[in-house]
Amino acid sequence: MNSITVRNLGFSYPGNVEVFGNLNMSIGSGEKAGISGANGSGKSTLFLLLMGLLKPESGTIMLRDTLLKTEHDFRTARVKTGFLFQDPDDQLFCPTVEEDIAFGLLNRGMERTEAGKKVDALCDRLRISHLKKRVPFHLSWGQKRLVSLAGVLVLDPELLLLDEPTAGVDDQVTGILLDFLDSFSGTMLVSSHDMEFLDRVCHSRYSLSNNRLAPLPFSHSRA
Repeated sequence: MNSITVRNLGFSYPGNVEVFGNLNMSIGSGEKAGISGANGSGKSTLFLLLMGLLKPESGTIMLRDTLLKTEHDFRTARVKTGFLFQDPDDQLFCPTVEEDIAFGLLNRGMERTEAGKKVDALCDRLRISHLKKRVPFHLSWGQKRLVSLAGVLVLDPELLLLDEPTAGVDDQVTGILLDFLDSFSGTMLVSSHDMEFLDRVCHSRYSLSNNRLAPLPFSHSRA
């Protein structure tokens, strides 16, 4: 069973700027896959297409072996898919950190007390409990990254799409990310220029270039 299957995917931005003409990809269930590639190669665009936030011109997208065509299809798939945007400011919008993290739970009908317990437990694991009453937009970049990740993980996704999760963060935040993602039991697709991070957290690696995903060897010893 595959968690992600893309066949003959085509997409262009306005002005006939082609990003993909015939892209194919398969990511197995439980696989943690990394994607690297030059700026502009289409990594972020691919994630937006997988989430249904952009519409392909051709080809098919399947998540967890379900063909996604309509907005309803993608909306249903998003329930078990967590997407971390490249820029955390695109993801944070509530007055406090704890409200931001709890938003998805409350939106799905969970009681506030139960949601609060889940938020508290996750904040402890990500070492951000001291930030719960803070305003998200007043945080550092690394703190924003952890808070936006918490808002994704609190919903217990089966599939994680992480777009440049370590970009602009320090070694401490990277270490927290590694500790948590090492224990994540679902399927994960992560794009990054940080090869050491991909080597540590992923089972497989691919390079995205010229409309093709090619397997890559690991660049460092994986003790």
